[in-house]
Amino acid sequence: MTILTRSSLLMVPVNVAYDVVNDVASYPDFLPACDKVELLPSGGEGNAEHVRARVTTGAKGMTYSFVTTNTCVVNERIEMTLDEGPFEVLEGSWIFKALSDEGCRIDLTLEFVAQGMLSRLLSPMANAVADRMVVAFTQRIQDVGDTYAQQSQGK
Repeated sequence: MTILTRSSLLMVPVNVAYDVVNDVASYPDFLPACDKVELLPSGGEGNAEHVRARVTTGAKGMTYSFVTTNTCVVNERIEMTLDEGPFEVLEGSWIFKALSDEGCRIDLTLEFVAQGMLSRLLSPMANAVADRMVVAFTQRIQDVGDTYAQQSQGK
């Protein structure tokens, strides 16, 4: 099993970081190799929000699709589990920690075991893929945070 962890300190309110990560439908706009996202019906239980989506990614001429369910606790955490796809295991979590009204820390943990051709593609470059993913999320969070700050100052 491959386990990847990454953290980032950001000068944006925790709700901005959470909203960007929770906006799964926008992933193709900024996430490398994310070609398409289709939001699917999801059943909820308890007070947690559930987001279910089919994500289509492409790399090196190959296209892969997988379905995940995200269980969300607003501004605190997002837990991702695999429903179907070319992985034996795919689990992840985002943890959001407010450090002040204007700053936060985000922690990403991904655990996966890929199957078949995807395993041969991902294994040698898993760390680089995780780094690019975190950089893309961090940049998107900062961009949205800048817009948020400008709108707050204009009020």
